[in-house]
Amino acid sequence: MRIPARLAAAIGAALAAAPAWGDHPVGLRSEGWSPLTSALVFGGLALLAGAVVVIVVAGLTRREESSE
Repeated sequence: MRIPARLAAAIGAALAAAPAWGDHPVGLRSEGWSPLTSALVFGGLALLAGAVVVIVVAGLTRREESSE
């Protein structure tokens, strides 16, 4: 059984082709964080934002004590 040259070339090209990555190339794709890591990071950021709000509100509503 003799394989035509074009068919052999097509099979060779198909086997040599790189795998397709869809519309997400390897260099631009990030793996992402684990759920625990993202929960700890965003929980810490929320705590920090809350502390900043408390400090700003405490500073704006502070009353000056009169010394008698």
